[in-house]
Amino acid sequence: MFTANFPYYNVVDQIYHAEWSIAKLARHELLRRSIATLWPDGHPTQLIHVAGTGGKGSTCRFLELGFSCIGNAGAFMSPHIFDYRERFSINGEFVSREDVMAAWEERVRPHCVRIATDNPAHVHTFHEASILIALTLFERHQVQWAAIETGVGGRYDQTRALDVVATALTNVGSDHAHLLGSELWQRALDKAGIARTGVPFFTTEQAPATLEIVRQVCAAAGAPLIEVGDAEVAALEAALQAHTLEPSPDSLLHADYQKRNAALALAVIRRLAPTIDEDAVLRAFANARLLGRFWRVEDDIYADIAHNAEKIEALSGEIRRQFGGRGKILVVGISGQRISSKVFRALAEIAHTIIVTSASFKGQDPARVREEVKGIVGDIPVLVAFEPQQALRTARSLQREGEIIILTGSTYMIEQALNPDPYLRFMSAHFGWRMEEPHEATGVIHLNLPKSTPPLR
Repeated sequence: MFTANFPYYNVVDQIYHAEWSIAKLARHELLRRSIATLWPDGHPTQLIHVAGTGGKGSTCRFLELGFSCIGNAGAFMSPHIFDYRERFSINGEFVSREDVMAAWEERVRPHCVRIATDNPAHVHTFHEASILIALTLFERHQVQWAAIETGVGGRYDQTRALDVVATALTNVGSDHAHLLGSELWQRALDKAGIARTGVPFFTTEQAPATLEIVRQVCAAAGAPLIEVGDAEVAALEAALQAHTLEPSPDSLLHADYQKRNAALALAVIRRLAPTIDEDAVLRAFANARLLGRFWRVEDDIYADIAHNAEKIEALSGEIRRQFGGRGKILVVGISGQRISSKVFRALAEIAHTIIVTSASFKGQDPARVREEVKGIVGDIPVLVAFEPQQALRTARSLQREGEIIILTGSTYMIEQALNPDPYLRFMSAHFGWRMEEPHEATGVIHLNLPKSTPPLR
């Protein structure tokens, strides 16, 4: 009788792709050495590692605000929307620009230059440098607990190099299939790879086949597994009602699908801080907000960074619940290699008009996307605007009384449409331009350094 052995399949996959997997694991070792150099006695903050297809950022915010009830708490999240500093928050507030400048110029940059001088192959990437900045900020602000969001996947993401006190997996979906594997079990195996020996592993994943992979990976790693299911979500809802904590329209918990992320965070908090005042935690949850998550930009205009099929489906259900039969104009930008058809199936169920535009970084051609989805959206008008601000202007010109406008599909698109800072908007749209082409020879020695990782959005 056949029995699947997923930890073994991971080993075979690593061997089949040894050049790739060893290089990834070597990056982990380089980051561990940097952390050990900068914090020889160990980093003082207790870290919780969060992975998953959707809900990572929201879970991090719930963890941050929950732990802030007993001390300083922080979070390291991606992506940012308008400003790089949005990746770092403490007690629910983004750090200042001065914080970022000091962390980079006084601590992280000197260290990175020093190790690169000793060995030109040891150049930290954008993601690795950002992790070091986060750790520096947590130390300077005396953060006791912090949630750390993975960039992509789990097993090979640089955040896997960190020592943590708990891990949390929200779910496993279709996003980043070109990086993590075309099969769902491949993506589950990668994300479950955040499991560490002796470190409790929490998950709200519900699919039986995916759960079996998580169970096998946790068992092989010696990681205690805590499954957070419908009963825990229902208990959270009942507790909120018992305390008459009605989330405000701009809070995370105003969206029903966020309750699962909150239940996951609450399970972690209970395990790590069993004496915490849960009433205070629930109040913090009820007031939790996060930029870009069903964000009310202004009257009747909303934005949400639902950039994959699973997130779009959840967002569509929430739009239907909150706005019922009101007319809906959707401004959509697709980036990377995400599959437009999967995204537009959910949007077609709620939209009255769709305006397709281009994300500023790795954006798909909106004209091509329009042709691709014609057979999916039926009679719904699909317009094309090649620039995000133009798309928003078009939506406003079409908006009739009672209709709402929703921007979604790509963080890059939302940033380009709404960022009030023209300089940051330009920098975000042109990220990585310095490494696209080699500079002309001018007597300067150019080292063959690894390209930086683009902002993870």
